[in-house]
Amino acid sequence: MHLPETTDAEDFAIDSDAHRRWLEAEAKLLLEFAEPALDARGGFVWLDDAGSPVPAEGSQLWLVGRYTYCAVLGHLLGVPGQAERVEHGLAHLREGALRDRENGGWFTTVGAADPETNSDAKESYGHAFVLLAAASAKLAGFDADDLYADVLRELDRWWEVDAGMYADTWNRDFTVLDPYRGANPNMHLVEASLLAFEADGNIRHIERASSIARRVIADVTAQNDWRLPEHYLEDWTPDPEYGADSPDSHFRPYGATVGHWLEWARLLIALEAAQREVFGVSDSWMIPASQHLFARAVQDAWDEERGGFAFSTDWEGNVLNDHRFHWVIAEAIGTSAALYRVTGNEAYAQWYARSWAYAAEHHIESDGSWIHELDADGERASGTWSGKPDLYHALQATLFARLPVTQSVTHGLRSGALA
Repeated sequence: MHLPETTDAEDFAIDSDAHRRWLEAEAKLLLEFAEPALDARGGFVWLDDAGSPVPAEGSQLWLVGRYTYCAVLGHLLGVPGQAERVEHGLAHLREGALRDRENGGWFTTVGAADPETNSDAKESYGHAFVLLAAASAKLAGFDADDLYADVLRELDRWWEVDAGMYADTWNRDFTVLDPYRGANPNMHLVEASLLAFEADGNIRHIERASSIARRVIADVTAQNDWRLPEHYLEDWTPDPEYGADSPDSHFRPYGATVGHWLEWARLLIALEAAQREVFGVSDSWMIPASQHLFARAVQDAWDEERGGFAFSTDWEGNVLNDHRFHWVIAEAIGTSAALYRVTGNEAYAQWYARSWAYAAEHHIESDGSWIHELDADGERASGTWSGKPDLYHALQATLFARLPVTQSVTHGLRSGALA
């Protein structure tokens, strides 16, 4: 494992110079590991455990969007070659095989060896990462205005005015809308909307993000003992038994997904700050809600004996899937840092250090890459993930504590706020 001299929590003190130097080194290692993901055919491709490309997985929209976004961060960190990766990703999103020039929008997956893996569906989840990539590139000074305008226009197809939420999946030509509704794409569209507001100043982005947060968190999750329902019927009624027959689904798992409680908690802090900037006032429930979500994750899912957060629970807080996923601990790192900054409560700094200690001991390998899935004992596992395709969560984890938590990572880097 790639560790400091020890993995005691005190070695990850949030504001220590030694920890910040370690974070800087880890970010560079992550970007180096991800270099082979650049696909000469266009976009970016899945990586296996050794960091070798897996072309058989095809070109996946969520992954291309995330890699392009991470290249923006790498460029702003001053890493050579990252600007070229940004342009490569933007070009693929503009004109590559994922773009549907006939009907509009972007396909979910193309070019996979298994024909059943390819999908010409149009999902708001993947489009959220097109917006994240385009908005971050625009904010960082790249010529991305055309792509940015395109994805904003396309996303209007999913926006349901009466619900104040984004729907999930259209068919290829936008004639059939799937009745399923999901919280996950809406969460990532809150994230992307915050960045879009920084990129163009349009308050519509904050209005929509606020609408989503109120519906999912204030109206539903707060009334559900802070266990966040992920799946909904067409009328946005929670559907708590959705996915019971496929509990290990990548993107629609059964039960309550703990990592999303943590992710939402961090986004609420940024959204509350954006509301104050735009409206002069903010929803007063947001910071307390962030604390409640973090506390529920700790109470239900943190394993005091073995460490790490379980992946999912039932609606009474009993663990359903006890595997440890890299993105969950990465979000615990980011949210504990954000809560420490806005509250000053030392307990959150301790959770930050504890989360990093677990990640360093169990997830991070000698080359700086993160094992994506572990069992409850912290040993390499599979079942949901294979390989190491996802750079986005781990890279951001190295930056959250070094930047203002009330801005996007892109904005913080662009403004020179990196500590």
